[in-house]
Amino acid sequence: MKTASRTLSTLLAFMGLTGFLYSQINFNPNSDPKEAREDARKIAVKFRDRGYSISPIANGDNFTSQTVFDMELTKGLDCVIMVGIDEAMPDVDLYVKDDVGNMVAQDTRTIRRACVEFTAAANGVYTFIVKPAKSAVMGHFTILGGFQPSGYN
Repeated sequence: MKTASRTLSTLLAFMGLTGFLYSQINFNPNSDPKEAREDARKIAVKFRDRGYSISPIANGDNFTSQTVFDMELTKGLDCVIMVGIDEAMPDVDLYVKDDVGNMVAQDTRTIRRACVEFTAAANGVYTFIVKPAKSAVMGHFTILGGFQPSGYN
């Protein structure tokens, strides 16, 4: 156990969390990044069957306030962003904004997963924001993106 404590303390220090005690992290035995990936893939099946090309984008947990990423999209590109979760993740919200900050799509439903589908209205850089719900236990999420030319299906 001392080795595990030392390893976790070293990892937290590497992450810049030197004042953070490892005992403050409550690990749930059902917290599993692999489960989050599998959940995202389950969501992706129906979009893949509709002709979307699916790619992994990012992974995260609810000890981070949000995950933000930008993508340059071409006008008319159909997009779907899916957020799969593990059993320990209470909820995630997903927001998409265009290059001037207008909300393009969002999923703030009370179901635990999040998914938005939209067509890029203009060429530009779109910002995607995933906000996991805070929780005493660590939960994980995985973000997948799907893309296809507009009107494909």
